[in-house]
Amino acid sequence: MLVLLISFSGNIKKIFIGVNNLVKPENFLSSEWDEYAEDWDTDPTVIEYAKNAFKSLATEVDLHNLSVLDFGSGTGALTEIISPLVNSVVALDSSPKMITQLNAKKLKNVSTITDILSKELIDNNQELMQKFDLIIASSVCSFLPDYPSTLVLLKSLLKPNGVFIQWDWAAESENSGMGLTEKAIEHALLQSEFSDIKIKSPFVMKSSKGEMPVIMAIAKNT
Repeated sequence: MLVLLISFSGNIKKIFIGVNNLVKPENFLSSEWDEYAEDWDTDPTVIEYAKNAFKSLATEVDLHNLSVLDFGSGTGALTEIISPLVNSVVALDSSPKMITQLNAKKLKNVSTITDILSKELIDNNQELMQKFDLIIASSVCSFLPDYPSTLVLLKSLLKPNGVFIQWDWAAESENSGMGLTEKAIEHALLQSEFSDIKIKSPFVMKSSKGEMPVIMAIAKNT
């Protein structure tokens, strides 16, 4: 089976910078991510987040022999952990230098795409013409300019009964300017016609400014 992971480089350091300096998500999307790529994998927060995400992922899905899409893979911190367990991973990220760092790891069952997800990309990229058992998006969705529309595209890439899992910063309210609320996530997933939706708080990250709870959503394409 195939697992697809998509990543927009929604990394921990940038998220903490955003919280501390009140930078809004749309500004992250328009900023230059490449400058962080070279030192990304040495950041202990990035490593801790990926390990925690993997632990919570493993409690929800049997990863063995899956095809996976990593949406907003960045340098592949999570891809690297799951690749020995799955059949294949397609890692998608908009940052060329992040993908360069991932390619340098020479993971045998991982292929990469440097682009932004769109219907045109799906229709014209051979790697995306297949369907995936699993799509993961780690610290990505709250930074998307159109989260519901992106969910529709991601759902189209899933096999029947395929699973979508996202991790994002948990927002206290719809107006907090950072992260997503449980209500917003559930509404978007239902709007995109996902089913068997489950939302929980799997772990908490810490920074010099305090604690940052993470929200996790699991949904199926049925």
